[in-house]
Amino acid sequence: MIAKADKVDTDQWVNSKCELGNAPFLAGFKLKQGFSIRTSNKFLAGTLLIVIACLGVPAAMAAERNPESGAPPLTYRIDDVHIRLTRHPGNAAFPVQRVSLSGSGSATLERDGKIMPFTYQVTKLLALMNEFYRIHFFDMPDDYTNRYSVFLKDGGTVETAALHLLDAGGMRICFTAASYEKCVNYGDEGPSELEDIARRIFSEADVLVKK
Repeated sequence: MIAKADKVDTDQWVNSKCELGNAPFLAGFKLKQGFSIRTSNKFLAGTLLIVIACLGVPAAMAAERNPESGAPPLTYRIDDVHIRLTRHPGNAAFPVQRVSLSGSGSATLERDGKIMPFTYQVTKLLALMNEFYRIHFFDMPDDYTNRYSVFLKDGGTVETAALHLLDAGGMRICFTAASYEKCVNYGDEGPSELEDIARRIFSEADVLVKK
């Protein structure tokens, strides 16, 4: 039987070990009066409490990163990952440029109607995926190509107008993992951090296809 004083110490120890990302779970986790653990080792009893409390961490993460909210699944195979970067010139006379990366390590650069294969290391792909998380790619709007402006109408009413340039060039970046897909379209005024990534990937592809 755990003494009352030991119970307080044990609860505090559990909180200090699992407080990150698990505060809501631990807030409601208290030993009921009279609950007994059949062991003479108080350290083992405390360890059991930590294990039980930490079981709430995956559930909390799943609630925060639910695929239905637009986020990728928490678990998927690297072989199911595909990233495509497609640059549209805006003029039909010029072909699109596209870099396709996969979790298997294979990749292609499409330019001037030619498809050139190259190898893209999985470590680099993982680094790119982490960059997507860093810039909140999965939380971005799907389309940045619309341009909005406001004007004042008679009677003091403000109205918003959207302009979409069909012949404007732009970039489309898609991330696919199993059945999940997230794509972002942007033009000249798109997110600069996303364009920086796109420029780097195309530059890397230019070098790797020559190896």
